Amino acid sequence: MPGTSFSVDLIIVTPNQLRKIDFGLSKTSKTDGSVEWSLDFSLNERKKTTDAYVEIVKLTVKVTPAHNDKAEETAKKGLDNAQTSAALAAADSAKLLKAGKISKATAQADARRVIAVRGS
Repeated sequence: MPGTSFSVDLIIVTPNQLRKIDFGLSKTSKTDGSVEWSLDFSLNERKKTTDAYVEIVKLTVKVTPAHNDKAEETAKKGLDNAQTSAALAAADSAKLLKAGKISKATAQADARRVIAVRGS
């Protein structure tokens, strides 16, 4: 019997308020009882705090099945310190992707790492 599918939205805003990272973490329960997690990662920036945020890049990645428990924990408790740090690094990678300096696969791996680095 399949479980419940759901999604949560998590946001990081840098202390200077010029960067915002949005996460849409989604759990899909399949009819065979398995689950699949995916992460929508988007980097938004602005020049001044009075400007509107502009989306720089958006990535959708599948969470590695070995990290399903970490995805579940993140959905329930939010991002931990290690994940927040990884998210800021993934934002830098997303910007490099936009500039054509790294591959999409590399940027996606860095976004996927946000879930993988969760502490126990």
